[in-house]
Amino acid sequence: MTAKEHYDRHLADFYEWMSGDFDTQQAVQQEFFELHSIFPHENKTAIDLGAGHGLQSISLAKLGFDVIAFDFSKKLISDLNDRSKGYSIRAIESDIADFYKYAERAGLIICMGDTISHLDTFESLCKLIEACYEKLEEKGRLVLSFRDYGIELTDTQRFIPVKSDDRRILTCFLEYFERQVRVTDLLYEKDLSSNNWIQKVSSYMKLRVTHSNVSEIIKSAGFKVLSDENINRMVYIVAEK
Repeated sequence: MTAKEHYDRHLADFYEWMSGDFDTQQAVQQEFFELHSIFPHENKTAIDLGAGHGLQSISLAKLGFDVIAFDFSKKLISDLNDRSKGYSIRAIESDIADFYKYAERAGLIICMGDTISHLDTFESLCKLIEACYEKLEEKGRLVLSFRDYGIELTDTQRFIPVKSDDRRILTCFLEYFERQVRVTDLLYEKDLSSNNWIQKVSSYMKLRVTHSNVSEIIKSAGFKVLSDENINRMVYIVAEK
């Protein structure tokens, strides 16, 4: 199953619940941008690749950017549109690999939340980063966040509790291959009418990105890395053209 199919058939239905309280998480994202001096300059256009339900897009719009948001999930784009009323956000349902067909030149491009691992090959990742470089103005910035899959989890470490409450329990199971990781989301959801727990399972393949190979791709495309840090087991890179 592809990443898009996984989202369409499984993950999009509980994505918002999994992500946590929107206002709290949006404030965290906005604080990250402010701490790294991500503000609009002459070119106020920001491109959000893999925008989801809008945590980063709304944060950037609040900071004064005109945002073009891309996501391949029809449901998540709909959720983003519902939230973006009153903000300068244009949402486009599209694979992030095709963003350059629709987007104009920008002062900022972001791709956050482990979205780059949804690409099918490292060649596609290289092309995406190169397209970002071409679309950015001089001194424009690229912001990425992703999980480092370089260290292989083993045995019971591969079962990762994601979130649970009295109605849902979500666990993620990882299987490692040379260039990919198979991700299986196991969701137990309580049927309120019968009080029984129903299991819903879906698997898809992610690109096995690592801190080192993504850093090399960014530098090879011509970017200068301004900051590179690990926050809550996610790698965050801010680079400049």
